[in-house]
Amino acid sequence: MLTMKRRSMICLLVLLTIGLLSVKLTPRDKLEEVCNDKIPLSICANKTQHRLEENALENEDKKHVVREAKRIAIYYGMVMVTFINKAFVPFLTNWMCHTDKMVNYSQVLVLVTDKSVYRDISAQYPSLTVVYISVFEEMNGRQKYCTAGFMRIGIYRTRVVNWLIQENIPVFLFELDALWVSNPIPFVTSKKEYDLTIIPTYEKSFEAAIGFYYMRNTARMKRFWAELVQRLNALDTTFSCLHNEDLVRSNHNDQIQLMELILEHYRNIVIYFLPLNTFLDGKWYKNPNTEQLKNAFILNFNFIIGIQKKIKRAKRFGHWFVADDHVTCVRPSVEMTLRNQIKNNNKNSGSIK
Repeated sequence: MLTMKRRSMICLLVLLTIGLLSVKLTPRDKLEEVCNDKIPLSICANKTQHRLEENALENEDKKHVVREAKRIAIYYGMVMVTFINKAFVPFLTNWMCHTDKMVNYSQVLVLVTDKSVYRDISAQYPSLTVVYISVFEEMNGRQKYCTAGFMRIGIYRTRVVNWLIQENIPVFLFELDALWVSNPIPFVTSKKEYDLTIIPTYEKSFEAAIGFYYMRNTARMKRFWAELVQRLNALDTTFSCLHNEDLVRSNHNDQIQLMELILEHYRNIVIYFLPLNTFLDGKWYKNPNTEQLKNAFILNFNFIIGIQKKIKRAKRFGHWFVADDHVTCVRPSVEMTLRNQIKNNNKNSGSIK
């Protein structure tokens, strides 16, 4: 347990970093209601059915991923990494449709858990580096929040990132379910005195959104991330007998484990929390403000549960750039979308400010 004095010192250090944030603190959405916080921790004692063991297949995956990441890092000094399963393909298409003028796709490594998706993406987007990771193929379906499958995706993703950082490769990890209004890469990678640059889940909180971060290849960062992997491996063992669709506790995921390490100030890690007024989260959709969006870097599609619900909401606000054939891009640019929203706002006092 942290002493009150040490906890106060940690609060001061972190608040100095995020003190310029201007978004009001929003009460936590009660996603815990869909979880099973009463599940006994001993439920899987002497049972091991689904544990993510390191085996020959994973070692082969590691060799392929590290080789491609090193090739990218030689030219760009880092690698951009994103993970997709079959259910997440629409978000890749949407991201590709609206970031073509922002991102050099040659620095992007897409890690795929389905062979057919691997073949399709490799053919459709030759500028991307796509690697098939075989040991996680069972995760291709829609993994709901607070299920064992959702938890395992976070555990495996953290393990894969550890492969890279331990090989001295700086990693910019991002998720595809977001609108990129302008290129965030220069800003995110500019904080050279910090080990980890990440989005906070809430203003002035220690909880970080583990789906968007940049980590430097510092000794502190390597030790910090290795410890996170060890703790997640222990969590994986605790619920190893559960099927992917079984519910787990709300605090048993990679994001909460990361927050606990931050609270401990483990290995004296130095963290920069990105400002929530330019790295917007899905709460923006509850009180949309076009002027705020115009000055943002990204808008995440989070704070809603379900892939189809995310897509439906994005379409309603003009943040979806894919035709019904799931292949064709239908809008020329994010800038055009913003101009149309401002124009509509001038015509009538609709829901967008």
